[in-house]
Amino acid sequence: MSALYRAYVRDEVLGPVGLPIDDEALAAEAPPEDLVPPDGRMLLATLGGEPVAIGGVRDLKGDVAEVKSMYVAPAGRRRGIAKRLLGQLEAIAVEHGCRAVRLDTAHHLTAAIALYRASGYREIPAYATGPLAELWFERELD
Repeated sequence: MSALYRAYVRDEVLGPVGLPIDDEALAAEAPPEDLVPPDGRMLLATLGGEPVAIGGVRDLKGDVAEVKSMYVAPAGRRRGIAKRLLGQLEAIAVEHGCRAVRLDTAHHLTAAIALYRASGYREIPAYATGPLAELWFERELD
């Protein structure tokens, strides 16, 4: 999973916004600790046995969980993988008793923004800060 997470950091987080990429630091990059049980989960999607997508959910002990680090590699795009992955992350939140899921994203991630809106997420006021947090969304869970 770490290779896919590095691709996420390189392609979605650092590269498009013109931030310098430190290949050595990037090689050591791994999913954050808050995306592992019991407070979070990180999922890996494969296609033909090859990793093509990752996504995490955290804050599973509260009533509002947060989706983090969703990324679909180019080989997995346009196949419905992102929608299914988002659904699985939401299901994990429901299993843990969360009433809603929220997330933040950047303006340049237009495909992700379209996915969130099509999946019933609505824009909300900023709930967190970060260098790439420019839009915030939330969806009430069934």
